[in-house]
Amino acid sequence: MTDFTDDDRAEGEGVEGTQEDPPTYRSGRVRIIGAEPAGDSVREVTGPVVEQHPDLPHWNDAPTGQVPSVLDRTTGEEPLMAPPTWREEENDWEAQEEMFEPSMLSDDLPAVGALINDNNEEVDMERQPWHFEADELLGNDETLIIEPERPPAPEPAPGPEVPGEEFLPSAAPTVAASRLTPPGPPPPRAARSPRTSRSGGMGSRTANAGTAGTGGRNMRLAVGSGLLLGVAALACFAAGPVPSMVIVTIVVLLATAEAYAAFRRAQYHPATLLGLVAVLSLMIETYNKGVVALPLVVVLLVAGTFLWFLLRVEPDAEPVAGLVSTVFVFAWVGGFGSFSALLLNPTLFPFRHGVAFMLAAVITTVAYDVAALLVGSAMGKHPLAPSISPNKTWEGFVGGALAAILVAVVVVHFIHPWTVSKALIYGVVVAVVAPLGDLSQSMMKRHLGLKDMGRLLPGHGGILDRVDGLLFVLPATYFVVKALHLG
Repeated sequence: MTDFTDDDRAEGEGVEGTQEDPPTYRSGRVRIIGAEPAGDSVREVTGPVVEQHPDLPHWNDAPTGQVPSVLDRTTGEEPLMAPPTWREEENDWEAQEEMFEPSMLSDDLPAVGALINDNNEEVDMERQPWHFEADELLGNDETLIIEPERPPAPEPAPGPEVPGEEFLPSAAPTVAASRLTPPGPPPPRAARSPRTSRSGGMGSRTANAGTAGTGGRNMRLAVGSGLLLGVAALACFAAGPVPSMVIVTIVVLLATAEAYAAFRRAQYHPATLLGLVAVLSLMIETYNKGVVALPLVVVLLVAGTFLWFLLRVEPDAEPVAGLVSTVFVFAWVGGFGSFSALLLNPTLFPFRHGVAFMLAAVITTVAYDVAALLVGSAMGKHPLAPSISPNKTWEGFVGGALAAILVAVVVVHFIHPWTVSKALIYGVVVAVVAPLGDLSQSMMKRHLGLKDMGRLLPGHGGILDRVDGLLFVLPATYFVVKALHLG
């Protein structure tokens, strides 16, 4: 194939039969193959290539040298507003005072963001803006109190004029707003609810030692009634087992009646009559027959209580609550109290030994109660069981325990057949079980919402309030006597 040069190709264009390369596009600089225009003819482009640029935004224009009036300080013309200038001192503002609003330079209003008090006065203080405390905000010792909205009080009806007195109009209604009141003495605490347990036992925590531990009671009356009851008990114990049995039976029956009455006030509806009959039967049969009387009396009581509610003696009573409360009070007061009859049983403990055991139980329990009350009232600070009885303290417990042990060693060992070593062991046992009885009764009173189980004993409350610890000491005394072979 013949090779043509560019000149030969130019001369041979348009000649038929001449073999040549495919037509090309000639730009004058570069020969581009395959970029030929449409059609058979080839167009030659000559001349310089012109580059085209897109239009740019106006901010890309070249600087003109003009300065905005707010920054112009060379033309001498008055600017529309004061140029940005660092101002720190007062004379810096006076230089261009006419450029600002007069209220902006006035000292009458507080600065923007400043803290102000209720008198619309600025509070000069340094604080962190993310902290908010009422005292810091006010800048004084006043406290912020928000009172709820109250309805307006009705105006009092006009009455007769009394010399020396004026009828003042009713106070204006208080609106819901933040009111500033100066601090005063704290309001007095509300009176304790009826659920508050009596003082005593393990002592009371109060600020005034003169009335601490009294629980608002008349202590002279309480001491007097306690001494009378103690003298009556000692006289019966000195008379022998039968008079002792009479007085302990009366005490147990009265305590049982108080417990049933308390449960009735709490809407439990126990079968009180059946319970009292069962307790009396248990005391008598225990004194005569011993421990074999307990199962029989319990079975008869439960069966009789079922019959009581089946016959609907009390139509409005709830059977389960009535049955449970009847049996519980019988077991708690009657069952524990029947150990006094068991100790006085002449068959089990002849030669008046039972009276000696009962006397030891009464003396050590009374010593614990009195010492716990006095020590707890004088120095009680640490609560023993705040959820059950807030007035009882560890100091009162320790004082009562030491007193029970001391009285058992010093006094009880003189009562035959007690000895010093056995009296010491017995004192430790009383120091443990007496507070359990006291706390248990306090728990029941708190549940029932009562302060006292009764009001039979002036200054003390009820019988059950005084023998709550003794009820736990009686079974412990019986088992200690058996374990030490004193009977």
